[in-house]
Amino acid sequence: MAGASRIKVLIRGLEAGSAYLAYLLAKSGDLVTIQTARPADVYLYDLPPPNLFLKAGFLRDLLLVDFVDSADPGKFDAVVDSCDVEQGPLLELYGRGDVVLIRQDPWLSSTLSLSRGLPVPNVVDLPVDRTDRYEEADLGMRVYTGAPYSLCNALDASSGKPYIPLRTLERIYIAADLFKELKGLGGRPSNLRLEYAVGRDLFFMAVGQEKAGKLSRVTVGGLTVWAYGEEGAVKYLLIRGHARDFKTALYMYNGLRLDGLFYLYDVAPDRGAVNVAALGHLTRYERSGGGDKI
Repeated sequence: MAGASRIKVLIRGLEAGSAYLAYLLAKSGDLVTIQTARPADVYLYDLPPPNLFLKAGFLRDLLLVDFVDSADPGKFDAVVDSCDVEQGPLLELYGRGDVVLIRQDPWLSSTLSLSRGLPVPNVVDLPVDRTDRYEEADLGMRVYTGAPYSLCNALDASSGKPYIPLRTLERIYIAADLFKELKGLGGRPSNLRLEYAVGRDLFFMAVGQEKAGKLSRVTVGGLTVWAYGEEGAVKYLLIRGHARDFKTALYMYNGLRLDGLFYLYDVAPDRGAVNVAALGHLTRYERSGGGDKI
């Protein structure tokens, strides 16, 4: 597959990641088919206000991406599994005035609350106002399985555990990884589970699957970071900051996907919060003589 100049790709499911992968491949001259029961415009529904990301008509009419109900995987050079997401009900929740818990996606529930100035359902462990009074809703998502590549199934490098990437941006980043691999432009980095909740003035971001090891907490430059680590490695990060710094935190997340010690470069020119919070786990381990095991 590496280095192929023109390939036929089947992507099963339509959401932000699969739409972006289709865009990248079609712009590169490849033949792309999206199998989905719901051909529709794609939104970043977990970033308030929900942003229109890619229009189905743009993919179909200008980039010549085919939308089909079913397809034979054997007729394609590569098959990528994704997921179908029912976006309409999620977009409508932003117009409501009550607290809503999305059963399968508590972090999206937090975004819904924080973006509307409401308390967060108490099933979400975040240091904000929480409530046990809320309505419940479901996340309509169909995950496709069986293909050698997937945007909606991943393995968290920090814990070694499988998970379903729920954040639209993480699926977009995985799509970029797959594009590189399919086109022979480089290998895929490790996956790190990404969660975020974004409000009017505040955001939270979690990196990793589970809290493990010792905790260090620092506040530097407007960011507060809780870093859990063991044996010199950071296992889980929780970052809190002003909404304007959300993009900066995303840069750090992608850096950590490429290199688990990327926080060493979090200096510009002062040491950043992730550097301060995470470095102690590494240096303590180095002092103990365990550095050769990392």
